[in-house]
Amino acid sequence: MTVVLPRGGNVLLAGEAPGIERVDIGLGWSDGPGPAAVEVDGFVVLGSGVLGSGAPGSGGATSPQVLLAHQVPNPTERAGASPPPRLPVGDAEKLVVTLAAVPAEVSQVQFGAAIYDAAGRGQTFRSVRHAYVRVRNHADNVEIARYSLDSETGLETAMIFGEIYRHPRGWKFRAIGQGYVDGLAGLAGPDGRDIATVHPGRVAAFLTRASPARTRRNVAAHLHPPRTEPHRSPPVIRPSSPPRPQPPHVPPAERDPAVTRPPAPPAGSAPSTGPVPSTGSAPPAGPAPPAGPAPPAGPAPPAGPAPPAGPAPLTPVPAATRSLLDLGGPDEAVLVTVARATATRALARRPPIRDGYGEHSSRHKQRMEHVAALDDDHPATTWTEEKRGSTAMTVTLRWTPLKTRTGLPRPSNIHLGCLWQANDGAAGLMQDLGDTVSAPGPAAPRQVLRLGRRDELEGQTIFVDLGALQTFRRFFVFAYGLHAAPEWPLLRPALTVDARTGEQLTIRLGDAPAGARICVVASFHIVRDDVIIRRENDFLRGAQADAGARYGWSLDWSPGGETLRDVP
Repeated sequence: MTVVLPRGGNVLLAGEAPGIERVDIGLGWSDGPGPAAVEVDGFVVLGSGVLGSGAPGSGGATSPQVLLAHQVPNPTERAGASPPPRLPVGDAEKLVVTLAAVPAEVSQVQFGAAIYDAAGRGQTFRSVRHAYVRVRNHADNVEIARYSLDSETGLETAMIFGEIYRHPRGWKFRAIGQGYVDGLAGLAGPDGRDIATVHPGRVAAFLTRASPARTRRNVAAHLHPPRTEPHRSPPVIRPSSPPRPQPPHVPPAERDPAVTRPPAPPAGSAPSTGPVPSTGSAPPAGPAPPAGPAPPAGPAPPAGPAPPAGPAPLTPVPAATRSLLDLGGPDEAVLVTVARATATRALARRPPIRDGYGEHSSRHKQRMEHVAALDDDHPATTWTEEKRGSTAMTVTLRWTPLKTRTGLPRPSNIHLGCLWQANDGAAGLMQDLGDTVSAPGPAAPRQVLRLGRRDELEGQTIFVDLGALQTFRRFFVFAYGLHAAPEWPLLRPALTVDARTGEQLTIRLGDAPAGARICVVASFHIVRDDVIIRRENDFLRGAQADAGARYGWSLDWSPGGETLRDVP
């Protein structure tokens, strides 16, 4: 039977599979939705080895020796084969370790995964879900151990899943779950050691690959990903001299406002020989301006009544009203005018405020964002109908199975419950204790919430009917122990919210105070068409009645405060 390991747990391989010679290491994950694909590469780290460029036997901390999983030789793969598409399920990387052939200098072999160009793309392990590592006996393909992990802070860009290491009793496998925020470079540690790359041919004697190569990247590409220049508009080539794009009736000398205008002609002089416009009439004659050149800036004195539609007079156009099509040099006043005009047009096109909040409100940002986990820094998010769909979603509590000292499974004292409140004023409690497993109750025409059966390996799930969810106002989900406090540190419970659309949210519990019997994990608030999900992480030493009183439920509780007095 597979040993499900918690973080830090280990298992003796020969103890689970006597006579084992070769082990299969499977690494798996699924990439979450996002604006850009998350490219994850598996990697292998050799501890205390001399196969790479690091100095052997240095007596101190040696450089970590790394190669990517798809660089490990695959005896069955044709050289130069095209990378196949990534399968949505199953192991992303399959590696085979021949234990007896591992060099004596190598005391441990670690297996993990890193996001390619995580810093440049702004991606973390928040978008990498269902990560796991499993160990199988290569001889009979029987799974020995498995470890499922999630990022602890959500900022990790590389994670070590697990390792096999030497032990006086034989080779062991350990679940690690260690994350790094700066990718493979984080493996070097705070002392600034360099990462030594391992040539694939040097590990072929004891480490091979059974999965197809998905990329052609190497460690150097992860450490120094190529930086692509951001998209820039092609430069505007400005003509060094006139003519410039202007209406055809404007004489060449008048096409550039920067060109000095000749003095204004005296009254009664011959008109300009330029083309005569086809529409409009010439401005009537007015008093002659004083002799001399026109002022360099600002409009000229008026020569009479404003002319009708037609070509502009020879007066230079002020910079602040210059045409946006003018290809002259940059002018601060022009930029200000353009910015104001753009802002005015944007305000005119802005859609009306919907649902009582504007586009700069925090709730609007929550509706637009994609969040994979809630924590202290990001305690709430909003699921729109587009995110969650309109059919069903599930709220599942999972925990690490407990075992005895001899490795046998033992029961865990942790269960899932829910306090709910409908729009018509009805309210209630849903939990196994008291056999209240649906809401608003078995007599209701339609169940909105239903509590599934509890399983030590699969956890316990609340099924939510999204089609009838708007009849509810809110519901709070809590984890509790029967008549005693659960073993919170060993169980490491987490709540997962899943929708049919593929949207998923993980909510982890924090450190529990001593004697806490119940933890209100999360709350769900129905506001118009949205579901606002909030991480509560509120531990209490009391019973269900205390949790209800804290969050405003007025229910008729039994003397112990664990169940309701009258169950419908």
